[in-house]
Amino acid sequence: MTFLAPMFFFVALGVAAGAVALHFIVTRQPTSSPLPTVRFVPISAVRVTTVAPVPEDLLLLLVRVLAVLLLGAALARPVLVPARRPVLRIVLADVSRAVGRIESVRDSVRTLLGDRDVLVVFDSSARVVRGRAADSVARLERSARGGRLSPALITAIRAASAARETADSVELDVVSPLRASELDGATQSVRALWPGRIRVVRVAASADSLALAPGVELRAAPSDPMMVATAGMLSSNASVRVLRGEPTAADSVWASSGRHTLVRWPAGGAPPGWGARTPPDTVGAVIAGEAAVVTPFERRWRLDGAARITRVAARWVDGAPAAVERAIGGGCIRDVAIGVSPRGDLVLRRSFGRLVQALVAPCETVAGSLAADSGAIASLAGAGALAAHDAIAAPNVLDPPLVPWLLASAIALALLELLVRRGSVPMWSLPEGDRADARAQEVA
Repeated sequence: MTFLAPMFFFVALGVAAGAVALHFIVTRQPTSSPLPTVRFVPISAVRVTTVAPVPEDLLLLLVRVLAVLLLGAALARPVLVPARRPVLRIVLADVSRAVGRIESVRDSVRTLLGDRDVLVVFDSSARVVRGRAADSVARLERSARGGRLSPALITAIRAASAARETADSVELDVVSPLRASELDGATQSVRALWPGRIRVVRVAASADSLALAPGVELRAAPSDPMMVATAGMLSSNASVRVLRGEPTAADSVWASSGRHTLVRWPAGGAPPGWGARTPPDTVGAVIAGEAAVVTPFERRWRLDGAARITRVAARWVDGAPAAVERAIGGGCIRDVAIGVSPRGDLVLRRSFGRLVQALVAPCETVAGSLAADSGAIASLAGAGALAAHDAIAAPNVLDPPLVPWLLASAIALALLELLVRRGSVPMWSLPEGDRADARAQEVA
């Protein structure tokens, strides 16, 4: 055990020593009695007897000293330092809808996880399994939510920081199908915070995570500027269809009949579910994921407040929705209210090309169908040795478990001191025989 603030305990030792010293130094004034005139005292040999006083109230002294020491120990914040082992393993278990069979995740986690190892379960959020993590593996269940690796990595780094004193090295394992939707723009930045390699254990993906037909099917006029923006992405047999004209009932049936994405991006007029903005205004930028275009846009349409959506796919710089999507059957429909002017060089800009790529990507409900790029997986795994104990940052805040118990014990002893002091006797007293002689002299 060690103290985070040992000075408080040293001060408590000094106070306890002072209390003991005062207890044995302070004495009561002896009882005085009148003496006869010295001239009437007969001349004779005088025998002097010295009686050593016997200390009293030792129980009271003990209670006071213990109360001071416990209070000082609580303020010093004691921490139990366990014996270190060579390697601590932190296992990240993916239970999102991207997982095909949860049994495969359980088997992989059960193989990796050992006694006193840490289990982090994640889908769109992450949580640390407390207690005996190995006993919780059998209770893992597949979630209906999508997976997000970035919050899982942050949770694992915090768990490693809290447990850094228990091992010489820390190994981080990720059990997941690793779909493209589970990686975002912050994943690599968070990965850079981990000072060692990561073991990636791939498991089978769900049935809706098979590869989609690549490319985009664009239905627009030959002179439409989107023909330039989507050059190189067009395909006649694609899972994403972009409509620049009026949508039909057949288009909605196509989106709901499979894992298809229907993007309704009218060249003129409002997409379904949007109304006219009165009066129209101008906004300086639009953002979709990591793509952003900074240029004056005329904003003519406003999303109907009663529209049912799954998520906002793009926003104007002031936070208002610029594109939304909703699930339908096995696919989804995305409505885009961003005007594309045929004049100027907007469609030739690289930033606008990235915006178009974000807006014609598979919707959130089927984005897990795309496997993560092999380069992204290799970058996630990294190379080198395990994360060393000293390379992991210490936690900013520690919660010593002994502090509440020490404070409670100190308060209990302080209350006991009141009871003991109420029934205490003089601090110093004479032996019983000398007490009787003293009482007889007082009577005489």
